[in-house]
Amino acid sequence: MKKILLSLTLAVSIMTLNISNAFAASQAPSANANGVVVMDAVTGAVIYGNNEDTKYPPASPTKLMTVLLTLEKCKLDEKVKVGTIPPTIEGSKIYIDTNEEMTVKEMLYAVIMVSANDCAEALAEHISGSEEEFAKLMTQRAKELGCKNSTFKNPHGLYDDEHRTTAYDLATIEKELLKHPEYLEISKTKTYMLPATNVYPEQRPLWNDNRLLHNYEKYYYEYAIAGKTGYTDESRHSFVASATKNNNTFIIAMLYDPVKTYFADSKNYFEWAFNNFQTTKLFSKGQEVTKYTSSNGTVIPLLAGEDIYYTKELTLESEPEFKFDANTLKDKFFLKGQPIAQGNVTYNNQSYTVPLVSGVDYEKKILPVVGDLLTTETNTINYTYLGLLILVIVLFFLLLLFALVRNIKKKNSSNPRKNTYKK
Repeated sequence: MKKILLSLTLAVSIMTLNISNAFAASQAPSANANGVVVMDAVTGAVIYGNNEDTKYPPASPTKLMTVLLTLEKCKLDEKVKVGTIPPTIEGSKIYIDTNEEMTVKEMLYAVIMVSANDCAEALAEHISGSEEEFAKLMTQRAKELGCKNSTFKNPHGLYDDEHRTTAYDLATIEKELLKHPEYLEISKTKTYMLPATNVYPEQRPLWNDNRLLHNYEKYYYEYAIAGKTGYTDESRHSFVASATKNNNTFIIAMLYDPVKTYFADSKNYFEWAFNNFQTTKLFSKGQEVTKYTSSNGTVIPLLAGEDIYYTKELTLESEPEFKFDANTLKDKFFLKGQPIAQGNVTYNNQSYTVPLVSGVDYEKKILPVVGDLLTTETNTINYTYLGLLILVIVLFFLLLLFALVRNIKKKNSSNPRKNTYKK
C-alpha cells in the first residue's frame, strides 16, 4: 500500500471497470470451443480470451439472461399461468400444459437445472406478454450491463439467424447473476422435486445437468457453484460456469465446442485461474486514498466511495498505480461524505475508476457585513478589494470630519457674543 500511496500523481481519470485486454499471464490451457473467456467475477477482468468478442449462436446459455430478468422483475412466489405457446416449444422441456400454474421459483428450477425451454417461454410471456417483447428487453438489459455484441430473439436459445452473443457477453451476464443468492441456491441444487400443480397431479423430478456438481461424475469439481449447458445443431455445444475457491470467483464461458469437452476444459481453466490470479482489495470504502490541497491551503482528505478490487497476477511484482486529476476540484465547495471526484487505478491492462468523497466540509466562507464581496472563488480574501474598501472608508471619515470642522467654524463666525467674549 505504501508503494501505491507514494505513486499518487495527477492525471486524467477514465471510465470505471473498463477492462481493455486480457492478461499476459502464464500459459493458459487450451479448449475445443471456438470462443472462450475467463473472467474475474468481482472485477470483470478478462484473464484469458480467445475469440471472446466473436458472435455465435449461444443455445441454452441464452437462459442466463432470461433468469436474470426474472429475478429482477418477479417475486419468487408469483404464480405463472401457462399460455398456449409454451407447450409447443421444441427441445428440452418438462411438458407444462396450457392453463397450468406454477410459481416463478419452480419454473426457475426447471430452467436452470434441466434447461426447460417451455418454462423459459412461459416466464418470458409472464413478464413481457410475448416472446418478441421479452427479447427486446433481453437485448436492452445486455447493453446496460456492458455487453458488446448481443442480440436476443427468444428466451430459450433455440436457433435463430439473428440470435447471437459472445463469450465475453455471457460471462458478463453471469457476473451480474452471481449477485443474486436465489440463482446460486438453485444452480447448486443437484436434484429437486417439482410439486404437483393444478394440471399435473404428480411431482416432477429434476436432475441438474451441470456435471461439475455431481461428486460421482468424473468431471466433478468441488469448487463449482453454477453452470449452464447448451446444444443445438447450429450452435454446437456451449457452456458457462462459475467456481469459488479461497474467496476468489472466476467465470468461464465457452461457445461453439464441436466435440463437447467443455466440462474437462472448464476444470483446467478454473485451476489455472486459481493458481495464477487473485482478487485483491485495493481500497476499502471510507479509506483515505489521497489528499487534495485547495488554492487557499486547505487540506481535504479524499476517501474511497466504495470497496475497490483488482485482479492480481501472482507472477508479477508490479503494483497498481493511482492517478487523480486535481483540476476537477478547482473552485468547488463540498460537504463531508459528498462524492466529488474520480481517481483512476491502472494495473496490467486493467483500469478501474475510484469514486472519491470528501472527508471534511469545505464550504465557501462569507465575511460579515460585506457578504461575499471580498470572498474569492477559492475561499480566500480578495486583498485588492479589501484595500480599496478600507481606502474608501478612510476617505469617507476624513470627508465627514472635514465637513464637521467646517460646520463648527461656520457657526462660530456667525455668533457675535462668542466673538466679543473672545476679544
